[in-house]
Amino acid sequence: MDVRSKQSIQEHLQKADVQQRILQNIHRGRDEATVTISRAAELFGITENKLRDWEEYGFLNPLRPGGPKGRRLYTPTELDKLAIIRELINAGYSASDIPPDIDKLWLTIRSLNELVAPSTAAIGPINPADELSINQRIARGRDEVFWSFFVPRALRLALKLISGDMPNTMAGLILPLSSEVKSEVIHRVEDLEMLGESLVGWLSQSGSSHTLLTSRPWFQYASDFRVEPLQELRSAPSQDQHSRDNTFIILQRETSPLTLSNEIVETIHRLLQPLYENVEHSRTCLGTGTRDIIDSATDLYNSMNYDDAILNGLADMVIRLGGISGTGQPRWRFCWILLPRDISYPTNMSNMTIRAQNQDTTYTGKVSFSVLDKQMSYPYIRALHSRHTIYEPNIPASDTQAVLRDLDIPLRSSISMPISGEDGIPLGVLYVSSHLPDAFTTDDQRLLRIICRMTEELLKTYWIRQQSIKHLTSLIKKPTVVDTLFEGFASETDFNKDVEALLNTLQVNRQTKGKKEKILDKTVSFIALDIDKYSSLANKYGERLARNLTREVGLRIQEQIRTFFKEYPECQLYHIYADRFFILLRNTSLEQTREHAERLRVGAMGPYKLDALRVFADQQSRPESLIELTGITVRFGITSYAYLKLDEILHEHTPEFAVAEIRSIITSALDVALVKGQVEGGNVVVSWDYDQRNFIRWSPQKTK
Repeated sequence: MDVRSKQSIQEHLQKADVQQRILQNIHRGRDEATVTISRAAELFGITENKLRDWEEYGFLNPLRPGGPKGRRLYTPTELDKLAIIRELINAGYSASDIPPDIDKLWLTIRSLNELVAPSTAAIGPINPADELSINQRIARGRDEVFWSFFVPRALRLALKLISGDMPNTMAGLILPLSSEVKSEVIHRVEDLEMLGESLVGWLSQSGSSHTLLTSRPWFQYASDFRVEPLQELRSAPSQDQHSRDNTFIILQRETSPLTLSNEIVETIHRLLQPLYENVEHSRTCLGTGTRDIIDSATDLYNSMNYDDAILNGLADMVIRLGGISGTGQPRWRFCWILLPRDISYPTNMSNMTIRAQNQDTTYTGKVSFSVLDKQMSYPYIRALHSRHTIYEPNIPASDTQAVLRDLDIPLRSSISMPISGEDGIPLGVLYVSSHLPDAFTTDDQRLLRIICRMTEELLKTYWIRQQSIKHLTSLIKKPTVVDTLFEGFASETDFNKDVEALLNTLQVNRQTKGKKEKILDKTVSFIALDIDKYSSLANKYGERLARNLTREVGLRIQEQIRTFFKEYPECQLYHIYADRFFILLRNTSLEQTREHAERLRVGAMGPYKLDALRVFADQQSRPESLIELTGITVRFGITSYAYLKLDEILHEHTPEFAVAEIRSIITSALDVALVKGQVEGGNVVVSWDYDQRNFIRWSPQKTK
């Protein structure tokens, strides 16, 4: 095939009537699952011998499940290619003119989005004439974002239900998308290719999940796996069991026999049913080719009440999963997803806000977003506070909530489920109501709990994405500050720099004639402090309150330094980690440092009022969230070095590492002093003693 032939073929394929004929043939082929050679010949009006010839040319690559001499099976991908080849042959091109990768050439001409089911072949550049405008793509993305969220999570949760009793297990689900697939012919993993186009969910041993759309499910090493239909599986399954749909489970061959209860199987069937009923959505979201990336991160706690497509889609899906009543109407009428109005308040102090609801207006228009009061008579308020599912199978007319009292058909039953809450802190409530009495069976409740888990993942994802973009301006201005609670203190990095600067000065002075004598009578001292029983306080009151206590202790010490250490204008309080602080005192003797530490110890004692909800330094405290901790004490450790001694130690080490070595010696000595203070029971000053060459508990001399 020469370049001119390829250019001629490309020009031919760009003609509108040619594209229309090819697409018609593709659509005809897509109506079939994997087909035999006789059926393929019938579909496209050509002989079986011609198909074999084109296979010899390398145009087609049908499946041979039975080996080289087995019968040929043509997948949808091969049928797509066949439609293109037939058009070119009919147009007068010879087989030698057609490139083997003709499907790639076709995809460079036609926009992938115009195909009913995308090909798995590689995709070339998009034709600018076929590309949607930016605003069209954004609008389409909003329509697709729910299914992009729901499809992979439904498969992932289904796989977790299947593999729940088998940790560290690899498992998969295969959902054939053709309604003509006969599941009874699938007995081996090798047979899966006959399913044709399928949706695949995969759960790896690490817990990561994958969702993909394939024209034919197959494995490079099929012997590594086994296949089972999705049905109730006991230790000794009966012969008359049948799967309700064509879903197949894939497990590693060495995995122990699978046991699935009827409750689990029924829940999975209902969870996956929308995927079978909305094949086109799966194709749109997961088809081969470049996909627009949409990272939803709606600020759900903003007073603007932003609409969220995924949350509303989940509310719609709940109504859909409820099924249809005998009158042809949905069994469930309303679905609300309610969240606290202000996440920073405790749940018992916060109003509830309807943040999502089903969009169906069969009965009445949407209820406007509103803040609902905290009346305990409302079931969703009770569900939030009790952390229990509140089921009302028969609602008296007098108990109907005011916001729903004027409906044309009264509500007869409802269910309210906390979203999350297993750790005691619900994120919100899923509220579903029906015009039918006792409309929520135990199976329904299992399914709704799965939806709650899905909603929990979404809410936590949104929260994390919102947190990651907060205070970005501060990050640029102060890249070293991470925890803003301790922004007002110097850090361990600052301490290391100041110590190293001091030691570097000593090194320079030792090498400079006349300057060594100036440091002979100078001393540098260090104070370290820890909060007594800090770990116990953190375990009792939580890490957040412990952080706030550390900050308040640091602020009190810092204020005393400003008040009593006026002769040390460069003195700083360094926050090292957790509850530990360091102080560096230049030109201060050991005796003076001991007295300073004792004064700080006494000043640090006493009660502390703390905001249990404070996260950021600039967060306003609420009187109702303040907690007073009494009996807080601090222990101090002291070490001191004459400049001359430091100069000697510097001389003992290699110049390249001398400064870092001495800094390590200083911090290690302070660690030892604080451990000694802990052994002494806390609320003490432990100091280095030159005479005893050890750390001792120091107390001020009592005046007579």
